[in-house]
Amino acid sequence: MNGQITKYLFLILCGAALTVEPLSALSAQTTPLRPIIAAAKKEGSVTLGITILEKSHGKPTGALYLAAFQKRYPFLKVNFKRIGGARERERVIVEMSSGIFDYDVATAGEPMIPEIMNLKLPRIIEWQKLGIPKSIIHPKNIGISLRRPMFGIAYNRKLIPDEVAKTFTWETCTDPKWKGKTSMLARARHLNTLYLDGAWGRAKTLDYAKRLAANKPALEDSQTTATEKVNTGTYHMLCGIPRSQVKDIQINTGTKSLGIVYPEPVPVGVGELIYVPDKAKHPNAGILFLAWSSTQEAQKLLDDTDYSGDPQAEGSDAKEDIKGKKVIYATWEDSAHADENLAEILQAMGMPVVR
Repeated sequence: MNGQITKYLFLILCGAALTVEPLSALSAQTTPLRPIIAAAKKEGSVTLGITILEKSHGKPTGALYLAAFQKRYPFLKVNFKRIGGARERERVIVEMSSGIFDYDVATAGEPMIPEIMNLKLPRIIEWQKLGIPKSIIHPKNIGISLRRPMFGIAYNRKLIPDEVAKTFTWETCTDPKWKGKTSMLARARHLNTLYLDGAWGRAKTLDYAKRLAANKPALEDSQTTATEKVNTGTYHMLCGIPRSQVKDIQINTGTKSLGIVYPEPVPVGVGELIYVPDKAKHPNAGILFLAWSSTQEAQKLLDDTDYSGDPQAEGSDAKEDIKGKKVIYATWEDSAHADENLAEILQAMGMPVVR
C-alpha cells in the first residue's frame, strides 16, 4: 500500500475528529447547519448516488472519501449506490419521475439539468445560507458542483520528454509536427470553457478548432480508453483531458509512461451537479452531505483520492499544479449553452473520424 493511501486510512480510522472548514470559511458546526444535523440524526441514514468509484485498479479511492463523511457524522449509516454515466443517470431520472426515490443525493450531468428542472426533481434549498460557496451553487438553487474537471494535455513520457512537454501550449495540438499523433475527446469540454468571452471567445475558438482538425487528431469517446492509449504509446498526446483521469492511472497503476501539463489558460469546468431529490426519504442527511462536500477538508480529500477536488481548495495538489497560471472557471450560467457551443465547435472541426 503506497504512502498516500496509508496516510488517508490512518486519518479516517484514527480516533481524532476531522475539522470541517467550507471554502467560504464558515464552519459546518455553526448555527445554519444545527437544525439540519438534528433532523439528520432522526433520519439515521443517507443513500448517496454520486459518480466516484470506491476502488480504482484494486486500490481504495472514493471509499476513503465516503469513510471520511461517515467518520464525521457517525450517527448516519452511509449507503453508497453509484450513479455512473449518462445511461445510469437517465435511469434514475425515469425512476424518480415514476415515483421511485431510492437516493437522498443524486447526480446529473450538464445536459440533463433542464430535464430534472422541468420534472421538478431537485429540492430547492438556499445553499449559500448553509455556508456553501456561491461559486459552486447552481443559480436556481437546485444543487451544487462536485468533481470539477481541470483540463490539460496528457502525453507519453517515452515519446515526448518532460522538458519538451513543459513548453506545450494549446497551439501545440495544432502544430503540423504532431499531425496524426494526437487525440482528443469527442465531447471536447475544454474547448467549451475556452469558448467563453473571458477566455478565447467564440471567434478564436472556432479558428482553433479548424486548425486542430487539420492536424487529424483521433476522436475518442471514452476518457479512460483515450488516456490508456497515450499511456501505451498509441498516441503521443491527448489534448483536453481532465486531470483526474491521468492522475488515477499515474497513481493507482504506478505507470512512469504517462504525464500531463496544463497550458494557459487552464480550463476548469463546472463539474457534475449533485442534488437532493425533492421526495428523498432522508433529505436532511442529503443536505448535510452536500454541505460537507463543499468544505476544504472534503475537497482536499476528494482531490487526494478521486483527483477531482476543486482547484480553488487551499492545500490541494490541484491548486498547486496550476499555481501562478491563468485559470478560466466555467460557471453554471455558462453551462446553459454548453451543448450548443460544443456542437458549433465540432461542426467547425468537420467531425474528425473516430479511430
